[in-house]
Parts: sequence; C-alpha cells; structure tokens
Amino acid sequence: MKLIGQKINLRYLKASDAKSIYQNIKDRDIIRHLSNVPEPYQLKQAVEFIKRCQKKYKKQEAFPLGIAEKNSDQIIGVITIADLDLPGRRGVLGYWLGKKYHRQGIMSEALQLMLDFSFGKLKLKRVWAEVMDHNIASALLLEKYGFQKEGCLRQHLYKNRRYCDSLVYGLLREDYKIKNKKNAKKAKA
Repeated sequence: MKLIGQKINLRYLKASDAKSIYQNIKDRDIIRHLSNVPEPYQLKQAVEFIKRCQKKYKKQEAFPLGIAEKNSDQIIGVITIADLDLPGRRGVLGYWLGKKYHRQGIMSEALQLMLDFSFGKLKLKRVWAEVMDHNIASALLLEKYGFQKEGCLRQHLYKNRRYCDSLVYGLLREDYKIKNKKNAKKAKA
C-alpha cells in the first residue's frame, strides 16, 4: 500500500527501514512526546517495531505507515491508524516525525493523507488521538484539521519520571468533510 503526496509518500514498512527509523526517532526531543517509546532507543527496537507492524497489517488491526521522503524513499517518521474497531467504525491516530523535518509541512501532509484513507477507504466514522499535555505543536496540528479537544485524562501517562496529563482529541467524518470543503473553497479563491 502506498499513499501518494506532494512532498512525501506513506507506505508499508520494510525490514530495510529499521536504520532510518532508528536514526529519526532516537532523539530525546522526539521520544519525550511518545508514551510507548523507550529511552534510550536502540536499533533492535526498530527491527522489532517493524515486525509488529507487519503482523498488524496482515490482520488489518492497524495501518502503521512510514512517512517516506519523495525522492529518496527514506523513512523519516511514522503515522498510524490503530486499535481499529471496524464494526464501530473508529480508530486511534498516532504519529511522529524526525526532528530535522519539523516545520516543513510534512506532518500536515501525512495527516491529510491518513485522514483521507481513514474516512475514505476504511470508512471510519471517528478518529481520535491522545497528546501529552506538553506537546503543544501536536495539539495545534490536530486542531488545524478539525479535531476537537474532548477531554483531559489527568496524570494518565508516566514518562521521564513524572506523570503528565493526556489530552484527548476526536474528529468525526462529517466534521472532516466540512473542513475539507472549506479548505477547497479557500484554495480556489
């Protein structure tokens, strides 16, 4: 599977992607925002991550896709729709991007592609995400795409020897369609 963008593509992960995943995620500034990524991160953990992703693809429990640079096809991040409940038509969104690729519109493009896939191909009704309370950039990105803050799970996550709140954001298919129509009208004007 491959989702084609302008700057990036989203694609299935391969064993050969382990080194680029490791190189991009091992940064402390990235790991501190990810509740389920250990620090220090090691190459063998990237290898295991890819194996788990491949099993989830086969069972269609999740779609963890690598964010690949258009020209080199190197993985610079990952975006996932996981914990799929297809009868209930919902899933959980998660993502990260290597530090040197921040503030270039790459994650915005990856999010747009994943939401189009989730609401279009998977026909989900609802996509939701959890953001650590200190990850302001991620919260703003979700809000940009129409996600609404639905709540705060107080002291929900333990990371870096402290508890932090987890902010819960949700997006319904109909809200996403409305947001896309407004954005299309702005682009034409």
